[in-house]
Amino acid sequence: MAKTGKLKYYDEKAKKTVLIIAVVTALSFVLSIALVNPYLFMIGIIGVLVLSAYMSITEKKIKKEQGELLNEIKGKLQNTLNISSIDAFISEYDDRVVVKSRQALDSYTDLKYFKETNVLDNAKEKATTRMRISKCISHFLQNNDYKENRLYDYVAEELERYIKIIRSEYKVLVSYVTASGNNVANNMMTVSLGRLNEIAAHPEYLMSKGEYNKFLKQQEKEALEEKKKSYYEKVNAIIDFANSAKEELVVKSKANELDTLIQSLFDRTINSIQKIKELESEEWEMIGNFISSISDQVTKLVEDDKKISDYYASDDFAKIKETCDNLTQSRKDFNEYIEEKAESISKLFGTRVSRNETETNDEYNYVRAYKKSITPFTAEVSSTVFGSAENNPMDYVIKYFYPNKSQYKSQIEKLQLLIEELETLKEAKEIIENYKKDYDEYIQNVPEFVLKNDEDGFYKRLGLAVIDEAVLNVEYKFAYTSDGGMAQRSFTVPMNEENITELINRLESKLTTQALAKEQRALMTSKLRTQVKERDNYTCCQCGNSTHAEPNLLLEIDHIIPIAKGGLTKEDNLQTLCWKCNRSKGSKLITA
Repeated sequence: MAKTGKLKYYDEKAKKTVLIIAVVTALSFVLSIALVNPYLFMIGIIGVLVLSAYMSITEKKIKKEQGELLNEIKGKLQNTLNISSIDAFISEYDDRVVVKSRQALDSYTDLKYFKETNVLDNAKEKATTRMRISKCISHFLQNNDYKENRLYDYVAEELERYIKIIRSEYKVLVSYVTASGNNVANNMMTVSLGRLNEIAAHPEYLMSKGEYNKFLKQQEKEALEEKKKSYYEKVNAIIDFANSAKEELVVKSKANELDTLIQSLFDRTINSIQKIKELESEEWEMIGNFISSISDQVTKLVEDDKKISDYYASDDFAKIKETCDNLTQSRKDFNEYIEEKAESISKLFGTRVSRNETETNDEYNYVRAYKKSITPFTAEVSSTVFGSAENNPMDYVIKYFYPNKSQYKSQIEKLQLLIEELETLKEAKEIIENYKKDYDEYIQNVPEFVLKNDEDGFYKRLGLAVIDEAVLNVEYKFAYTSDGGMAQRSFTVPMNEENITELINRLESKLTTQALAKEQRALMTSKLRTQVKERDNYTCCQCGNSTHAEPNLLLEIDHIIPIAKGGLTKEDNLQTLCWKCNRSKGSKLITA
């Protein structure tokens, strides 16, 4: 039997049952007519009634099954669309507006409606959802697993009806109602999704001239802030990269270069960005180019350091180090002695461990902090103090770095020894440079970029003592930063022999005669060191070794009676010792 009409929705059992009842009923009527038998006619009548009742029951069952299948499919579509109900978007109209005259009815527009109601976003959302529903249903009808279901044709017809009803639009019923309450006329205003998007793209359609100008200013302000934010994010990206890379740098001197780059980034960008008032200002390009330049320099610095790190981890460097091991071992004691001297200066001058300080000069808190390494000998002062310190640096060095008068005596002794130690290390540095020449035959294949960027680090990894310039270049720093970081100034007071001598004299002048016998204390000047060495013929007074026999011998001037035991810095209390003898003597008295 062809699937036509309602019978196509019947299952096979129902179809057979209907067919049997229909055949029995038809035969009953035929035989009753042919045989003129009223009983057969009654059987036919009963068959008609049974068939009718059966079909009615079956149709109710089918309708229920159709509804269940339709709801099942609608549920899946609703889940896909993430909406609670498709039927909620099927309505005769979305809103109703009442006007009080025929003229108002005829002239009523979508712009007037949205000005009065302020529901444009809601209307767009509804129209957009209806469009999504239509597309989702169309896609389902083209591709689904229900097509073999006997009830599918009904579901497909219903879904097609949904597509026709649900349009991507927003409908408003405009009604003209008289003062007495009579609804005289209606006008269905349909606003397409395209029209809704057009109105949304042109907010001036719904604004007065004053409102629109205010809107433009607000929009420009927001765009300007977004642009500033994007530039701050570029700055933050560099800061984050620098913070993460800094701890991993192999060439530690590169950390200072990194600090300088980030400081220039702070100085040039942070407040400059905030000051820009126009979206199209030419300053944007200049700042952008500067940020890109800093980014390239920071990236190159880190990449160059990584190349050096990779080389130190290579087999090539391991072979060089192994080859130089004997040379290194022969100078092991000397290397240790130089390290002791460097450590001694650190203790004499103060704690020389640089500390990482989180720093940002951004008064608006747009930029993340950078961990900047600074020396502990930096005084942050006001603009007034800064000016005075520039004119009288030594007075302010004492005020900020030597504030405790009760410690002057011990500090003077340390400063005296500091001069001696610095002079020794300067001479040792020259000797170390000579020692480097002994490695020349072993380092023929070292990449040029390694020695160019990390010469000290290279030799230190081979085991040769290296004197950091920062150890020799002791200095005090005064810095001034204005509120908000708009102005920054600094200057340093280097602790060379001349300045240390002046500092000692200033500290001595503040002590009483009883506290310090000033006339008995001379300083170990370069001139005095040379005089003693010449007097002793550049020969160690204890072991007899000399620079005549060993050109790279490190000679030091020793207090025969140590300062710690009351010895004075006078020529008759001074003698020339080689570094080995001086190291073994320490603060002991040498007796003949």
